[in-house]
Amino acid sequence: MRSERNAHGAPEGFVGDLLLELAREGRLVLSPEQADRVVAELERTLEVIRVRVRRAELSRRLRQAGGIGPEVDRLAVDAVFAGQIAADTWERALVELPKYVEAFRIASGRA
Repeated sequence: MRSERNAHGAPEGFVGDLLLELAREGRLVLSPEQADRVVAELERTLEVIRVRVRRAELSRRLRQAGGIGPEVDRLAVDAVFAGQIAADTWERALVELPKYVEAFRIASGRA
């Protein structure tokens, strides 16, 4: 699978490096209160992504183990399918979103 990149070299749809650059240059500036709200939401988003990645991995392991009932098998198939479609995006988000957090902390003057 080919990973598209944007003009700043980040995976398509992510701008972590750009946000860091802007924050370090002083061109991204937020009040501490604004940054706190954004960081809190990003951290919640990261936790949701981590849970989804763990569930997809668990589903994959269940399928490999075999011997699961048809109702569980259907859930596992659905979860694995969804995980395969979104896994690349989730993995990229796990790398990129912490950059957003760092950038907003820098932008608030707290880093």
